[in-house]
Amino acid sequence: MMMDNSKEEQILNEYLSAYNEKIKNICLKLRSFVSKSQPEANQLIYDGYNAVSIVFSLSEKMQDAFCHLAVYKNHVNFGFNRGAEIKNPELKLEGKGKLIRHYKVKDMENLPERELSILLNKAVEISLLENPNLEIEAPRRKVFIKPTSGKKLRP
Repeated sequence: MMMDNSKEEQILNEYLSAYNEKIKNICLKLRSFVSKSQPEANQLIYDGYNAVSIVFSLSEKMQDAFCHLAVYKNHVNFGFNRGAEIKNPELKLEGKGKLIRHYKVKDMENLPERELSILLNKAVEISLLENPNLEIEAPRRKVFIKPTSGKKLRP
């Protein structure tokens, strides 16, 4: 479901209320960082089983996502959905899955903004190569709340 800004912010803050202020602030600052870098991206916000996630996509579909934020108790993963395909990454990315790689953020003081910006641009390029029919009309940002049910395993 798509939400207006005030309702969207209220729901996101509700989802993030389980986390301490430091982690919540890291999440919100990273969200702003990605939004400023990629204003055309839609946001899909999930209240998942073990993390709150904000997925940035060039469409309204998860499969077209280029990056995401996953909020955990002591850090936020700045993830790249096709990170394994990024050539010569500017930062050492973690992860052993087929595609996803992430950079673990524990504080904002030492955030490598320049390197993350370059990685974001590379991730968008890969997404566009994988999905050549996507039409980008900046800024067209929409936010979608994707509710999930069931017990949550979070702080």
